[in-house]
Amino acid sequence: MANVHEANFELTNALSLKRTRKKEVRKVNVMKWLYEKGIFHLLAGVMLGRAVVMLQFMPFALPFFAAVMIMQRQKAPQTFAGLTAGAAALGLLPALYTATILLMYYISFGLLRKYTGNQFVAAGLAAGVTALVKTLYTWAVQPLDWMTAFYILAEAAMTGVLLLIFLQSFLVLTKGRRSAFSHEELVALSVLAASIALGLTGLMAGDLVISHIAARYVVLAAALSAGALVGSTAGVVIGLLFCLASFAFIPEVALLAVAGLLGGLLKSGGRVGVVIGLMLATMLTGLMMENALRLEFSLYESAVAALLLFITPQSWVRALARHIPGSEEYAEEQQLYAKSVRDVTAEKVEHFSAMFKKLSDSFSDIEPAQENPGAADEMIGSVTKYTCDQCFRKEFCWSEHFDRTYEWMSVLAERGEPEPGWKSYCVKSALMEKEFDRYHQEKAVNQLMQQHMKEGNRFVARQLSGLADVMSEFANELQRETIQNGEQEEKILQELDAYGVRADQIDIHCLEAGRVDLDVLLPFQEKHGECDKLIAPMLSSILQETVIVHQKGDLPPPYYGTAATFRSAKAFQVTSGIAHAAYAGGLVSGDSCAAIPIHEGKFAAAICDGMGNGEKAREESEETIGLLEEMLKAGIEEELAIKSVNAILTAKRTSDMYSTVDLAMIDLQHARARFLKVGAVPSYVKRGKQIQMIEAANLPLGFFHEMEMDVLEHQLKSGDMLFMLSDGLIDGLRSIENPERWMRRQIAELVTTDPQEAADLLVEAAVRAAGGSINDDMTVVAVKIDHQVPKWAAIPLRRTAG
Repeated sequence: MANVHEANFELTNALSLKRTRKKEVRKVNVMKWLYEKGIFHLLAGVMLGRAVVMLQFMPFALPFFAAVMIMQRQKAPQTFAGLTAGAAALGLLPALYTATILLMYYISFGLLRKYTGNQFVAAGLAAGVTALVKTLYTWAVQPLDWMTAFYILAEAAMTGVLLLIFLQSFLVLTKGRRSAFSHEELVALSVLAASIALGLTGLMAGDLVISHIAARYVVLAAALSAGALVGSTAGVVIGLLFCLASFAFIPEVALLAVAGLLGGLLKSGGRVGVVIGLMLATMLTGLMMENALRLEFSLYESAVAALLLFITPQSWVRALARHIPGSEEYAEEQQLYAKSVRDVTAEKVEHFSAMFKKLSDSFSDIEPAQENPGAADEMIGSVTKYTCDQCFRKEFCWSEHFDRTYEWMSVLAERGEPEPGWKSYCVKSALMEKEFDRYHQEKAVNQLMQQHMKEGNRFVARQLSGLADVMSEFANELQRETIQNGEQEEKILQELDAYGVRADQIDIHCLEAGRVDLDVLLPFQEKHGECDKLIAPMLSSILQETVIVHQKGDLPPPYYGTAATFRSAKAFQVTSGIAHAAYAGGLVSGDSCAAIPIHEGKFAAAICDGMGNGEKAREESEETIGLLEEMLKAGIEEELAIKSVNAILTAKRTSDMYSTVDLAMIDLQHARARFLKVGAVPSYVKRGKQIQMIEAANLPLGFFHEMEMDVLEHQLKSGDMLFMLSDGLIDGLRSIENPERWMRRQIAELVTTDPQEAADLLVEAAVRAAGGSINDDMTVVAVKIDHQVPKWAAIPLRRTAG
């Protein structure tokens, strides 16, 4: 019932989120509609057409028109109309100048269109057109001098630079939904917003300056969307651009910069926090004003800007914030994107898993063709065609005594052995028996081929089923949600701080029992074992299970600190030792071995003995152990892994080269061991003075395509030692009557509990017993299992003073 309530809750949340997103999309689509229909270009053109800097320069109209020509040429008419109308608000001459310069650029752009694909060429063209038209208009009203020429060149240069900035701004406006803004793009967007706001210069609402309200609103929106860095940057850029229009705006630079900084720092409080930052900035900068009345009007302007922020749809702010790295909306967008990619990947993996499962079922369902019930009659008909048809007794056998002839022929067709009296009855009995023998041999070959086909189908079905299981588990791992563990992370940080250990960051990956996995970033380099002695015991107490340091290391420069990974401790731990002795004291042994941890708390120990000695045997055994190791790491079940390796070796074998495999898989949570022996000699488990032998009789790998093996299980205990041997140790003891009994005694008499020392002693004892000669490669893998005992006791959460 709880699951039903949980499912309904998740469904309700999903539907609510979907409805909210639809509302946001509708609101954002209004802005998109204004942009696509050219209304934005018209309104922005009006503002930019009337924007003036340094009381004489009008450098914004042509860059905006040129950017539209390059990026969205179909919006050029609306942009031309807006820019001309805005300039007309300043007078007839500015309108005529703006229209002329825009038409000149339009004609030049058409003539040099194939060159204007380069943005620097387009900027140079805009600067040249500005210099030409400005020179003509200035020469028409006043004589030219060197200062006038300098002003013309300055306006031309400003036009070219603004075109490059506006082009980058248009790239921002047309960016994809998940594309992030760079710092340069954010500055370019701020310059465009400030340029548009400059068009409001000179407009008043009573005693309130409209351009001040517009500039503060833009800064508030930037701080709310992106935080302190972008907010303060936008404030400085907009303030400086306003200063170019009039030096009376110099106090506004400080106000906008401080407002962006404080508003961004108080962003966690939402719109209220950003507005509080603006009001604080207004009062702080107002204290430097000598005119108290101006401070009052400045507060009113900030209040109007705040009101505009409150009525701005949240979806517009979120749409901007999604593109700015560091914002919560951007992180959420990236998480949603990563989740969608992960879900798509998991779905594809699930499809592959289902496909392999279907293929496995298909091969499992294939059965060899059943024998035709009329096969005996067909065989009799084929044989009599070459024997009875040309026989002089045909009428006697098949017409006068049909039943007896058919009965005896049926016996020959089924068993191949004639009835008594057959030879005296049939004059061609020898030829008849020879023909039936040939058919029986063909039948036996067909049956053998069908049996091989059946065995091959079963093997392929098992391999496909194993692949399907591995891929299904991988898909499940992909689909596991990353649980937000904010409370646990905060609790761990507080506990560490209470003990005087400061951690910069804690990332929890999993908190499931027995599968704890988390990372801790320390702002210092560990020198006294703080991770093992303090942090791991505290985590053990907090999480109510033994946690140990999995790995740790110092961060590379320029960072300074330590990164440590903590994971759940398994109930048991193993240590291993390996000893070798090559044939005749050589350097290359034909044996290969591995003692490695496998996924999900398992440990694998394996010995592979390639037939023969030397380099070729070594290559064979290394290939076998490498294939087996990779399959086990991939999660394939050990029995299927060995059978797959056997199939590969059998298929590629070109000579009598075989390999024996001795594999032990140890579960570190329960100390249960599974042994798979393929042509290997017995293994030994030492528990105190007691020795238990683990043995099984199986042929080596590579003999048959289809192989059967015995899987032996044994429960280990803490303190047990497992010894796995290659056949070189047993075969080398030819002078000893019972090598297995001798080996048991040698293991029982071992005093050391160090696996490496024990392996070395066994190899040395075997060489001595063989008279100092090494007649075959010798390998010993010793594994000792112990309880996992942490070095440090858990630190209780509640500390008592005194």
